Amino acid sequence: MAENQTGESVAVQIKQYISSDSVKRKFTEVLGQKAPQFLASITNVVAESTQLKKCSANSIMSAAFVAATYDLPIDSNLGFSAIVPYNENIWNPQTRSYDKIPKAQFQMMYKGFIQLAIRSGYYEKMNYAVVYEDELKKYNPITGEIEFVTDFSQCTQRDAGDESKVTGYYAWFRLKTGFSQELFMSKTAVDNHARKYSQSYRYDLNENKRSSRWSKDFETMALKTVIKLLLSRWGILSVDMQRAIQDDQKVYDENGNGEYKDNQPDVIEAQDAFKEKAQDAFIENDTVNNNHIGGLELEEVD
Repeated sequence: MAENQTGESVAVQIKQYISSDSVKRKFTEVLGQKAPQFLASITNVVAESTQLKKCSANSIMSAAFVAATYDLPIDSNLGFSAIVPYNENIWNPQTRSYDKIPKAQFQMMYKGFIQLAIRSGYYEKMNYAVVYEDELKKYNPITGEIEFVTDFSQCTQRDAGDESKVTGYYAWFRLKTGFSQELFMSKTAVDNHARKYSQSYRYDLNENKRSSRWSKDFETMALKTVIKLLLSRWGILSVDMQRAIQDDQKVYDENGNGEYKDNQPDVIEAQDAFKEKAQDAFIENDTVNNNHIGGLELEEVD
């Protein structure tokens, strides 16, 4: 399928894909009775995004299928998971320059990680918060010890909604065994993390643009980073949680193979004890041909 497509042609191809019996069957195998509603949501997400309409239908469907395997909605407004457009730089030997090719990637969001933690049954309680300057008494980055004020009635910055007074981001959990752990990251530490692992964010900063999710919604991405790192470092990870940490921000090709294109994997990754690949459980064992995307056998769309 050609990479350069009009928004209308991509929307039409998506509708044709989700009308295909093979696609309906695959999503039904994963989602059961929820499949028709989920397939309809793919159309809605594409219709609402000018940038997604520039991406290949293959990459959109592949990202959607990954979200379906976690039974997470793809409406980014809900905060569970999203299909995110980005530009991949592809070398063009004819022009001897890089072409920007729009692709869609699967992205976990912070509520998605919390949802998977809840489903695991290991966690008794967990929470997260944006932290303002007048709420934090002290933080030791070496020991990880954090001390907040005890009388929040004297804190005014949160109610004032002054984002310039945000000093960091916090997440905490307690397991049913009684073990608890917390993580605080200063706003500067989160910004450094984003600069290191997201090339689209670095591009925005260098070019003074707002195209990446980090640029458009720093707070949401910051909370996701803190929650993801907290769980991957100290949490008990179900198999789904291990896969989610590995799958986050990957782009999948026609055969269901995922790669980190925009973002490098985080410096601390959960290790999958079962050596599962992101799509192994969902790709047919028979011959995989060029009509597969993300483990889905699709009919060719003209």
